[in-house]
Amino acid sequence: MQDNVTFLTSNSMNKAILLDILKKSKINKEDSQIIQKIIQDFEKDDFSLINSQEDLFLNLHQKEFWASYLIFRYKFKNYPKQRIVTDFPIYLLIEPISSCNLRCVMCFQIDESFNKSAEFMGKMDLKLFNKVIDQAYANGTKAITLASRGEPTLHPKLEEMLEYCKGKFFEIKINTNATKLNEKLIHKILKTDVTEIVFSVDSYEKVEYESIRVKGIFENVLQNIIKFKEIRDTEYPNSKCVTRISGVKINEEQNQIKFKEFWEKYVDHVVMVEMENRWDTYHNPTEIAGCGSCEYLWERMYIWYDGTCNPCDIDYKSELSVGSIQNNSIKEIWNGEKYKKIRELHLNGNRNQCYPCDRCPIGD
Repeated sequence: MQDNVTFLTSNSMNKAILLDILKKSKINKEDSQIIQKIIQDFEKDDFSLINSQEDLFLNLHQKEFWASYLIFRYKFKNYPKQRIVTDFPIYLLIEPISSCNLRCVMCFQIDESFNKSAEFMGKMDLKLFNKVIDQAYANGTKAITLASRGEPTLHPKLEEMLEYCKGKFFEIKINTNATKLNEKLIHKILKTDVTEIVFSVDSYEKVEYESIRVKGIFENVLQNIIKFKEIRDTEYPNSKCVTRISGVKINEEQNQIKFKEFWEKYVDHVVMVEMENRWDTYHNPTEIAGCGSCEYLWERMYIWYDGTCNPCDIDYKSELSVGSIQNNSIKEIWNGEKYKKIRELHLNGNRNQCYPCDRCPIGD
């Protein structure tokens, strides 16, 4: 899909149009300062600040959305680095379901104290989901991901969830292992403004794939991903949904070049990331902990299936739980004392007093 797009910032005429729209945009005082900063950077011809994802959005969406979208992206990229706490989370990751049908060797789903515990297993009630979406939309969150500890396509009402999200956000992402994709779900994804679907696949070979994504069947996953491309390209030629293969590098035998060459025929982007020690976070050695504060604390919040709110999913048993939307609003939790305390520990060089941050590799 992306090959057919002429990127906005590669064209000098479009650059002039973008600058003109930004200069004429009517926004609040805080955001007007951001727009001025963006304009100043662009007037220096520093359009490299716009990445391909943002460039694609500008090409695929009406000009009336450009200013507010670039403001959102500026906050998303810069506020966490500057440790600025927004009034409401910039980004929410919502967990439709905590269980998964696979047992990937690098995932915390292989921790039986997690996946066999009634305390951690469940699926989100549709009314609770709608409550989360309503608060997110009313308070200006522009980006959500449907996924976290479990496989979202296992939720029996995922299609209804997607329908409820339609038209409310700039970015709606789904992370999936692609094992349960079918034509009906693919059509719903493409009809409901999902902007990105990430397929978690780590190999292009059956034996290697199935040794990593235990219980997965490579042929089925491959055919599901091919089917998604066929339906999108033939029936939704103007779709805004970008596809991505995201793999985890488990060992040196994985051939990243061949991996990319194989999968780029079927998706828009292919990436492979280094494995993190997260399948048993709580027994990680403290020596691997990040040195500084974690940007996640200023960027995002996770909401589990039961309403529990957490700063990250590396802490998959919610030792860091900052509250529940069953008892408080998202805004109250985001600005609450529990979240403040964790941020302060990180900022003051005391993340070693914060468990399990004291053994997590994520951080400066």
